[in-house]
Amino acid sequence: MRPRNLELIEIAKKYVQEEMSYCTYACLIGSVARGEADDFSDIDLICFTGRETYLGKHDVSYKGEIIQIDVKSILEFPSKELFSYNPWHYRYLVESVIIKDTNGELSKLQGWSKSYFASIQGQKDVIRDVTTIVEGRKDYAIKQMNIGKDFAATHAAIGAWTEATLLYQFLYENRVSIGSLMPTLRKLDFFPTIVDLLPIGPVEEVDIKEASNTMTTLRLYLKNAGFDHLPSISDLQDKIWHNKADRLMLEGDFYNYLWLSYSEAFLLLLETSQDEDFESYFKQLPTALQRQLEDLGLVSLLPEDIHQILDIGDKMMEYAKDQLKSEQGS
Repeated sequence: MRPRNLELIEIAKKYVQEEMSYCTYACLIGSVARGEADDFSDIDLICFTGRETYLGKHDVSYKGEIIQIDVKSILEFPSKELFSYNPWHYRYLVESVIIKDTNGELSKLQGWSKSYFASIQGQKDVIRDVTTIVEGRKDYAIKQMNIGKDFAATHAAIGAWTEATLLYQFLYENRVSIGSLMPTLRKLDFFPTIVDLLPIGPVEEVDIKEASNTMTTLRLYLKNAGFDHLPSISDLQDKIWHNKADRLMLEGDFYNYLWLSYSEAFLLLLETSQDEDFESYFKQLPTALQRQLEDLGLVSLLPEDIHQILDIGDKMMEYAKDQLKSEQGS
């Protein structure tokens, strides 16, 4: 394991020991848990407690590092029974690093979950679970197209394709990371096709500095609009985003930077739309910000392109099922 990983794991252990005595269980997820941490990485913690006053998501700065904390009720502690209903929700257990395990139950569950997700039944359950998500987004995209709302349809279709690709990544690479989705796709023959279809502009035609400015402008606008109480809009989240951007810029992976910028902007708008029609909400943004976001990829595609994205999502689901078939045949 990299020295940076070991450093962050030790910092996480100290934080949990000093500041989270109320938690029964705590585990690391994300790049630190996967052994991929670098100088730009933060610490992601999931904790379970019986004290309701501590529930929720928040970020802290500790010993020069940012820790993203998701405190869940002990009533949400995953059981084997819950896996069969919603296994996709618990996939983080496969790569997690246990920090606190008061009675040893988390270690037992993690060991079981690794066997489960590697089993034929576990993979069937995951495929079934993700199929439900993907089909729901596809149906929504098609319904939106049928009533002439191609903007909402475009991004629902991208959402369906993204979830299918994350499933492919999970089954073939034993990981789920939106940041490595594009590197995963680069290994596939139809990568140029999806690049041509996505509304993200070609790298050579996009001003990367302007894309960075767009994200800064969007986050500042949402703070001023009264959403500064949301964890995703916090100052520490600003720093986390800049760290991600700096890493990709240093690596020279400009297309992945644009993809993650689009994804981040979409999720921020979705979270702050408060169930309002997405297209209507977008049109209420300041005109200059709308234009900036359009340059980032928040536009309407033609119906034929939307259908192609949905078709590629179907192809990714078939690839996932092919992995299951190969497991069954071995």
